[in-house]
Amino acid sequence: MGDVQVNIESVAFKGYGVARVHGKVVFIPYTVTGDQAWIEMIEGTKPYAMGRLIRIIQPSPWRVDPLCPYFGTCGGCQWQHITHAIQGELKRNILNDLLMRLGGLKEVPPIKVIPSPHSYGYRSRIQLKAKNKRLGYYQEKSHRLVEVRECLIAHPFINRMLQSLPKTSLFFPHMEEIEINVSPEEHKGILFLHTPSLHRNTEHFLKKFLQDQTLFKGMVAGKRGGVTFFGDPSLNFTIPLSHDGKKRNLKLRLSPGSFFQINLELNRALIQTVLQFSEVNEEVSVVDLYAGVGNLTLPLAMGANEVCGIEENKIAIEDARFNTEENRIKNCHFIHGKVEDVLLRWKRKRPAVIVLDPPRTGCKAILDQVVRGKPKKIVYVSCEPTTFSRDLHLLSERGYSLQRLCLIDMFPQTYHMEVVGLLTR
Repeated sequence: MGDVQVNIESVAFKGYGVARVHGKVVFIPYTVTGDQAWIEMIEGTKPYAMGRLIRIIQPSPWRVDPLCPYFGTCGGCQWQHITHAIQGELKRNILNDLLMRLGGLKEVPPIKVIPSPHSYGYRSRIQLKAKNKRLGYYQEKSHRLVEVRECLIAHPFINRMLQSLPKTSLFFPHMEEIEINVSPEEHKGILFLHTPSLHRNTEHFLKKFLQDQTLFKGMVAGKRGGVTFFGDPSLNFTIPLSHDGKKRNLKLRLSPGSFFQINLELNRALIQTVLQFSEVNEEVSVVDLYAGVGNLTLPLAMGANEVCGIEENKIAIEDARFNTEENRIKNCHFIHGKVEDVLLRWKRKRPAVIVLDPPRTGCKAILDQVVRGKPKKIVYVSCEPTTFSRDLHLLSERGYSLQRLCLIDMFPQTYHMEVVGLLTR
């Protein structure tokens, strides 16, 4: 179809600007509502088309200059060209649309948006691909490596560590990926190396490198047949919390292989939102599905009568039990196993509140088991609004309706979002 001039009418899920050409919907990356642009049409077999931005004719009032030199080639961020002040509002509109279109809601409750205090430097963990002694991210929708020397949405500690990594063949033998995870309060981080094999010379080199570095607390080399640890591979975090006038500092240990939210400031907002929505008291029992290291489970135990966390990951469950003892919490325990298997064998008292934070695929397979005990409340935490919307529709068919919604802008400069919904019978 060639080049055409378009007006960007809105922004859709995945962060694409939306225009119409001869009645056909066109999605254009790196544009925003209010832009007038020349684009190249990329036809496909689908009922919509994709477009490639050629030139901005008239910029949107929301358009800003991206700070990162890799933006537009690296696939990590989609929204650095949009002012941070409006990103939360765009995500609210996207969520509202998904809930009506995929969730079948005729009326969506007011969506509270909690913005991130920092739009850059917020990520406490990054994963970089390794190729030919180079580190970087893949270009969007490709396996072409974009080498990066600094990632602006990563915590400053991560970038300091990234610049200290040696560019030698001893460090990079068969390396496929590296992960850097930091604890700002410890002023330390750990390095996770994904490699199919680890030679003795490399092990010696890594031990020496760790001794010489002050920023790295430990290293983990994940290889076929096992994992090798150097130094102390765990990180520690303190989360200040308040519930019913009681204040408490929760201390959490995180080991390699355990999941934790990457925006530490907004993780606290997530916990407080779950506490507000669940409204637990000393007469309420709670089950936390996909509990991880106890990030939500342990705060819930501050107010509830009893809390049970269910988690499949063996490393995470060990951290969760350690964290329970470390914080001297007596009314909380964890069950190791797949959520669907544990719920199927459930013989305990039915909880009044179920909290669930499933993987991106959602929890379609377990919804019948979740509602079987007729909990009064379900607090659903999701980082994938499409499966969240689908599951809300399925829950509505089982007698639950959405009462409250909170959108936490956990991932500025990207279209990703964290959503918390409260459903009641």
